[in-house]
Amino acid sequence: MFFRNIKISRFTLINIILFSVLIGTFLSPLVYGGLRDSFYSKDSPSAGPLSEKDQLAGLAVQKSYINVFKKASPSVVYIKTNVLVRPDFFFDFYRQVEGAGSGFIIDKEGHIITNSHVVAGAQKIEVHLNDDTRLKAKLIGRDENSDIALIKVISPPELSPAVLGDSDSVEPGQLAFALGAPYGLDSTFTVGIISAKHRFIDNSRYSRIQTDASINPGNSGGPLLNIYGEVIGINQSIISPGGQGGSVGIGFAIPINEVKQLIDQLKKEKRVIGRPAIGVQIKVPSPMNRDFLRIGDEPGLIVSFVIPGSAAEDAGLKEYDFITKANGKTMESPKDLVDEVNKTGVGGKVDLEIIRNGKKIKLKITVGEDTGGMRK
Repeated sequence: MFFRNIKISRFTLINIILFSVLIGTFLSPLVYGGLRDSFYSKDSPSAGPLSEKDQLAGLAVQKSYINVFKKASPSVVYIKTNVLVRPDFFFDFYRQVEGAGSGFIIDKEGHIITNSHVVAGAQKIEVHLNDDTRLKAKLIGRDENSDIALIKVISPPELSPAVLGDSDSVEPGQLAFALGAPYGLDSTFTVGIISAKHRFIDNSRYSRIQTDASINPGNSGGPLLNIYGEVIGINQSIISPGGQGGSVGIGFAIPINEVKQLIDQLKKEKRVIGRPAIGVQIKVPSPMNRDFLRIGDEPGLIVSFVIPGSAAEDAGLKEYDFITKANGKTMESPKDLVDEVNKTGVGGKVDLEIIRNGKKIKLKITVGEDTGGMRK
């Protein structure tokens, strides 16, 4: 096998090269397109949006959220207050400070539930409905122990009351929605879950529902809702590390079932219900007190003063009585007795075990109210 020597002129070689370049220019897009189609199938994402068919489940969830908002928002209000602050010093002036919070309408007569701390000391209360109608309101009553208040709008228009749900049926993992006016931004709707229930975060007898739905300053008094748009709790407080006041996903609401009876009481009695109290001053005994009372090392608290006319005086408690137990719990610090009285609540019974003159005695005290001058 052999090759013949072929002589090609320079002009012919140049023509062959130019022809090859032209052929390559026309064929390369076709080759590239074929390779691209072989690497990318028809199922690859396109520049267009996903179809409704692909997002049926997501659209259903989204629609349910929208339905909750539409159901509940007409009953949720933004509350503005003016509070008169007393001067700290003799030459200071009284100051008016604006406050804000949320609430929700519970009947067509214009009664609204909110937190006690939202309206405490308010000289003026203004309610903003979700259509921006602004109405004057007055305080009907509030309970300091539960932090619940009842206000009422004056000359109410046609109102849409909230639906009160069953907080006893709440379970961790269920969806939860917070609706209110954080930082004055009315009709703010946030979504989360029930993180826990039966949280006790203070010394009151009321538990809390914990949620990670965003709750911020201004949400206080607004509703915590379930998937049906029913009120299952009253948003009250948050844990905010560093005291910055912003949400970190740990919020608390008062279960609605725990305050339904209280709401009826506030409607009927129309007053401020003070904190539970029995009317005594107590202290931890010193070694000298122990020697004087001959009580040895037994844990307990000394009654240093009994307020005249108080629940403690009515029950027969006396100065220098040594309280060892309350409702079966050992008393080691004044806070122990305060907690037990608060958990019992106004009108409840506290069983005390005391030592008087070396003798053990049992007393039953009906818890009264602290109206300003009474101590626990």
